Amino acid sequence: MDVGTRDESLETSGSLLALKNTYLKTLKHTNETINYGMIQMSGGDMSMEYDQERTYFKGHCIEYDVTDMFQMMVDCALEPRSVMAANVARSKNQKTHDLHNHLSKYDPFSNNQDLLLRTAYGYKTLGMPRLGLENNISNIDARVMQQFMMDNITPKKCLIVASGVKSHREYVDLVRERLGELHGVPEHQYARETSQYQGGEYRTWTESPQTNISLAFESVPWKNRDVPAFYIMQTLIGSATAFSSGGPGKGMYCRAITNLMQQYDFVDSASAINSHFTDSGLFGMQIEGPGSHSAELMQVMLQELHRLREPINDQELARAKNILKMNVLMAMERQDERLEEVARNFMTFGDLTFAQYSERIDAVTSEQINQAASKVLSGKPTMLVTGGAINLVPSVTDVASQLN
Repeated sequence: MDVGTRDESLETSGSLLALKNTYLKTLKHTNETINYGMIQMSGGDMSMEYDQERTYFKGHCIEYDVTDMFQMMVDCALEPRSVMAANVARSKNQKTHDLHNHLSKYDPFSNNQDLLLRTAYGYKTLGMPRLGLENNISNIDARVMQQFMMDNITPKKCLIVASGVKSHREYVDLVRERLGELHGVPEHQYARETSQYQGGEYRTWTESPQTNISLAFESVPWKNRDVPAFYIMQTLIGSATAFSSGGPGKGMYCRAITNLMQQYDFVDSASAINSHFTDSGLFGMQIEGPGSHSAELMQVMLQELHRLREPINDQELARAKNILKMNVLMAMERQDERLEEVARNFMTFGDLTFAQYSERIDAVTSEQINQAASKVLSGKPTMLVTGGAINLVPSVTDVASQLN
């Protein structure tokens, strides 16, 4: 019923009380339905996350509810999308954009990650925003969503992992029972377009007295042998802000603090950029400070990147390795985090490699870091400048010439 028809029916009925009573009855029935559903399941949690390359459905529950929880996850991931479901999803997506746009007013640099990827890869593949294009929401309907599912959620592209189940055979039987019908679905020959790094420069003015500069270069994909070296470089540079909470020893020896924050009063924050994907990667730095020192911010950041080409003493290298190993182990303390790492490992490498993380970190040498840094810094840069004094920052061409 459209809005005009609804208004007309209310006028002819002449009673808002009847509408109110109907609404209360519907609400009561909805609450009863929800409570009934909660009685059937003893509790748990389910969520869906996604990044630039993959989607993850995750859930946990007590053993008694494994069947119901798995069925709910299957329904959420695989059930055909109706017109109503598409309309609800489209409305929620618009609300997500509205909230993001509202919060962006209080953080002028909140879009920097998406803008950096867009500058590096263009309006496709890894350069597409995670929330999607806001002006494209109206074009998403049930047919588009169903086509996306048929292209991406197929038997060969799905991986199901579980932990804590007492009987592996019973769980395998459960998966076959719930997903057996997928075997008859023809596999679509759909493959994601390979990412093409292009680099470049993007400047955007924001109402802020600060200037934020991000400088990145194409690095390596996940399967490259230099990935541990890039993570150690990220740990060497570290992250520093003018104010941070926490106790002593929280990265106080990283170069972002010792070489930048403690040496230059105009540096408000600095950190490393390190991202890896299936077919590409980015490595670099970001720095932030007063707009009046925009040129100096770029200069000290270039000096710090250039230091990665110089030999690293044994003490600093050992400290960075230990910090990195501690961060990796702490990130997999919980059972669900280890399970997710298993899934990500197998999807990326076709094998389980997390058991060798510490060994690969210990095997990295100063020479390997210097070679990886020299190679990546000789490539075409991607520069993003946001803030109020963006015209004071040198061009990306000047930046490339200074590094080389």
